[in-house]
Amino acid sequence: MTTSIYLGGSAAVPLAQRILRFPVTRIVLALIFFMVPFLLIQAGATHFFEEKLFSRLGQLLGACMGCLSYAFYVVKIEKRAVSELAFKGALREYCAGFVLGGLMVCLSVAAIAALGGLRTLSVASGSIIALPLLMHITVGLIEEMAMRGIFFRVLQESLGSWLALLASGLVFGAMHLVNDNISALAIANITVAGVFFAAAFLLTGRLWLCAALHAGWNFFQDGIFSLAVSGHEVKAGLFVTELGGPDWLTGGAFGIEGSAVDLAFVVLASAALVLLAWRQGRIVRPSWARSRG
Repeated sequence: MTTSIYLGGSAAVPLAQRILRFPVTRIVLALIFFMVPFLLIQAGATHFFEEKLFSRLGQLLGACMGCLSYAFYVVKIEKRAVSELAFKGALREYCAGFVLGGLMVCLSVAAIAALGGLRTLSVASGSIIALPLLMHITVGLIEEMAMRGIFFRVLQESLGSWLALLASGLVFGAMHLVNDNISALAIANITVAGVFFAAAFLLTGRLWLCAALHAGWNFFQDGIFSLAVSGHEVKAGLFVTELGGPDWLTGGAFGIEGSAVDLAFVVLASAALVLLAWRQGRIVRPSWARSRG
């Protein structure tokens, strides 16, 4: 027996139905169905495989199984099509997002270098990018499924697009407050990035563009330019680089996500995506405004 989550109409429905359709309940249930399979498979992969390549592949498998479990929840409990994971156009959107995310990092790096804040020391073997590529594809999928595919989407249905965009940015920024080497500019960067990724989801209504933007963004910092990602430990990438100069320019130990230059690019990109979504009629009004007709 399955339970359908009722999303509209008369309020004269059983208490259980009203609890199930409540936004917080839906977010929590969706996160459980998504995260539990991922965490179990990740734990197994980490335990059984000492080779990092197999461990990373196991984590990616866990993320994919989490998506399948989430799809089961949506079909059986919410009783709707899983439009946010629709495969039509998925490859095109993912490739475009990955390239755009990487291009934005390249522009930031080029601008910082032009201002004297970064230089390249050496070039490593191309094989070094395999592990960071797998890791950031997985991280992008997990974080965007949780934050945009679930949190932003459900919140948007209730509060509308504008408040959901704001909440997506604020919560995403708050999640990074515990990161090492955090700064005011870094918080601003991460908060706007949360709006940026949510705007990508708003534009398409699917996960692929925002997940790829996130993956490409992180991979190019870590796997290509050997830069810290959100304050985490610096690892060797394809180009071994060195930052030097004021923190407002380079981002300091947090990485370029703490740079004013990077913030400017993310603000412009976010505004462009929101404008595109608005022009395409993708903006959702709050539930109370829709109920008035």
